[in-house]
Amino acid sequence: MTCGLEAAYAETAANRWWSINRQNVMAFRIETKPAAILDFVADIRAAADSDKEALGFLPGSAYDQAVHKGELTIVLKGDAQDSKYAGHIWVSGTYPHARIVQLFVAQPFRGQKLSTRLLRAAIQTAEARGYLSIKANVAADLPANHVYEHHGFVVARTKPGGQARNRQIHVRARELSTPTLFNYRPLPSVPVGEASSSSDVQPLYLIDLNVFFDATRKRRATAAAEKILAAALNSGVRLAVTTEFVKELQRTTIGKDDPVLSFAKQLPSVAAPSQPEVASLAARLAPLVFADKARNGQLSPNDTSDLKHLAEAILVGAAGFVTSERAIIRAHADLVEQHRLSIWSTEDFATFVTPAFSELPANGHAEHDLAFTEEALSSEALAFLKTHGVTDSTVVAFQRRDAADRRFRYIAAREAKALIAFVAYRAATDPNDPAGLLLVADPRHPATPTALDFLIEHAVRASSLSRPSLIEMAHTDDQPVVRRTAIANGFLAAGTGNGSALRKMTVGTAVTPANWSILRDRIQRGAGFTLPADCPAFQDDEQEIGIALDGRAATVSLANLESMTAPGLFLLTGRPVAIVPIRRTWSEDLVGGAQLSLWPKPEAAFRSRRVYFASVANQHNLVKGRPIILYESGKQGGRGAAIAVARVSSAEAVSKSHAPDALLRAAVVRGSALNDLVKGTTVLAVWFDNIMRFENPVSFQRMESFGMADKTKLVKSHMLQFETAVKILDFGRPHAR
Repeated sequence: MTCGLEAAYAETAANRWWSINRQNVMAFRIETKPAAILDFVADIRAAADSDKEALGFLPGSAYDQAVHKGELTIVLKGDAQDSKYAGHIWVSGTYPHARIVQLFVAQPFRGQKLSTRLLRAAIQTAEARGYLSIKANVAADLPANHVYEHHGFVVARTKPGGQARNRQIHVRARELSTPTLFNYRPLPSVPVGEASSSSDVQPLYLIDLNVFFDATRKRRATAAAEKILAAALNSGVRLAVTTEFVKELQRTTIGKDDPVLSFAKQLPSVAAPSQPEVASLAARLAPLVFADKARNGQLSPNDTSDLKHLAEAILVGAAGFVTSERAIIRAHADLVEQHRLSIWSTEDFATFVTPAFSELPANGHAEHDLAFTEEALSSEALAFLKTHGVTDSTVVAFQRRDAADRRFRYIAAREAKALIAFVAYRAATDPNDPAGLLLVADPRHPATPTALDFLIEHAVRASSLSRPSLIEMAHTDDQPVVRRTAIANGFLAAGTGNGSALRKMTVGTAVTPANWSILRDRIQRGAGFTLPADCPAFQDDEQEIGIALDGRAATVSLANLESMTAPGLFLLTGRPVAIVPIRRTWSEDLVGGAQLSLWPKPEAAFRSRRVYFASVANQHNLVKGRPIILYESGKQGGRGAAIAVARVSSAEAVSKSHAPDALLRAAVVRGSALNDLVKGTTVLAVWFDNIMRFENPVSFQRMESFGMADKTKLVKSHMLQFETAVKILDFGRPHAR
């Protein structure tokens, strides 16, 4: 009986406690409307002034500006008629990364979970606005660390605070469950941890007789055909031929002892469908491929054989068919839509199956003793990966099967010989698969951010050297700095939540009206999204571009499209383009060489965004979002040619003597060289991204033949006629090299 009374009393007390606290919780409300928050700005200032050691020293005007920008959220006690300030949170940052500037709860209201309510409100607002991550700098000795840790803010790194108190500052970050623009379609891949054979997972591609002749005889497409066969031999792609292939070869071969015929008979072949099935489907394909000939009853024996090739490819479930027959290539869209068979020209297929990693030598050193070297997946590297949270199954997915497996490449980043980051690249085994990326770093090493920026850019450039591509980065727990750096470089979450893989589409070149239709098809094949059929006219950098992904229509701003598909630029019809002269001394560090020099280099040379200083007189040309053609001056041994294209991500006038340290670290020109480059006390700091070297440098004389008129001989920057800029880009063929 006593137990029953005690239980009843406990239940009554609990209900009373819940009722009281529920009333307290309900008495507080979150306010986000600037008009309402303005009435409490004085309270916010007073609260901040009461705890400057935790919240920092900010001028009073900063709070007014934060309210008008919608960055402040407050919690109030009471109803709309009688409200009292209880706390606030200030969230700022640069899209797509939010930053908590202040989180404060007034002393009388602490212990009522108001910090939780404010944090949740800030996270929900950031997610609704499309932010991908949110961070906060929290002194290591503050109890607020427990609040942030409880809400999923992990320590990305620790940095020293001010000298007055000799504090350590935890940089805490949390990924947001932000719906991404691109909900990627599921792609076939090797199940993690399973050492499946390539034939179990690699889609099948069939080649026609012309591809074989290209590989065995000296013809125009011989180099491309050789790359295709080499990829097959290196397990980069799964190739086979049809029974019709051998029959056609026998009909066209002179002599029974032809060694070419003997070789062809050794090629892998698919199981032959029944002849009635092949004949029936070939008849239905005729109007798609040879419309006029089929209608007039003029199909030749070669046409009939081509149709049987296609029919067999469809019936055996091949992913694609490689041919040089133009009529078949023109029927690509219909064949994909009606029969799910992708058609490839020999040249296009060769570029999609050729691993480009070997074209990017990685050896190089930075002035801070940061070195990048190509290495094996050694015991040291394996131990490093496992120490930093990589699972055994993920390691297996990024290991070579044998010495002949050339799909993988490994690069280590070292600071003073200590391993601080390691990356494994896996070339796509099929044009419809993403390239793989595994990147792990020591999150507490001061050189890690620079190393990661370089390794991610290096991987993206390698993947887009010869084609638009899709790249997938494997997720590793306890690597928030890697994830954040990847997102800053255009990677997006493949799903929601902190554990989802990251994916990035990369174009790798400049898309212009002249090459729009060709590159549109290649982008769809490689990066997986569809551009408009015709090149749109330029309006501004924020204009919406209609795209489609896996049949789903969407729109994205031009600026965001270029950021998400970097390196890549979209020269919409009429878009303004400037040309900027740079000196030979700094051009390689700004643009990036075909190979990384072994000589010490500034930190900027390893960053995806770099700074170059120019005269403020160029401010009207070098504006945010503008494509820039970089011209290397002919003085001091320079080439006197346009060597690259890039995009201005921002430009600001700064004092030469008081330039921020972070700005100078990203600059290729500094110290006394800066004084020599630009006269005066103020310079224009221009941030560049989307930097792509020209495959063919464009000489000054050739640019003049394209219509460039410049009496100063490119002593200073100026605007180009759009048609001239397109001709320069089409001749230069910018690629991410």
